[in-house]
Amino acid sequence: MSEVGKKLRDLYEAMLQAYREASNKEQGARTALEIYQANRYELEDIVRILDDLFDLRDLLEESLRALVEERSREEKRGVTIRGRGCIVVKLVPCGKNCSGCPHGPYAYEVHKTAGRQVWKYLGKA
Repeated sequence: MSEVGKKLRDLYEAMLQAYREASNKEQGARTALEIYQANRYELEDIVRILDDLFDLRDLLEESLRALVEERSREEKRGVTIRGRGCIVVKLVPCGKNCSGCPHGPYAYEVHKTAGRQVWKYLGKA
């Protein structure tokens, strides 16, 4: 667990302990809230940083989605009619946890045979 996580866990446990161990629950609640108030500014900083992290994550996910969609559109533009089928140039994921995915681009000849779509690898494009 990180230092921040430990700090938050310790603060939580101190507040809970103050409440549970008080003979008077009203006083226990007041003591727990005093512990919170003493750490309020640090907690607010952590919340702001977490909000910024979540916003950045959302921005990165949206950016990645847009890049994947653009790559998909580019792949579709790589289709060329040829004889009995077409040539498709596309990027291909390797199916493993790979930092270099997708790979390529690779060219494939695509045609129909007996009602089935057949992809023939032509090589690196």
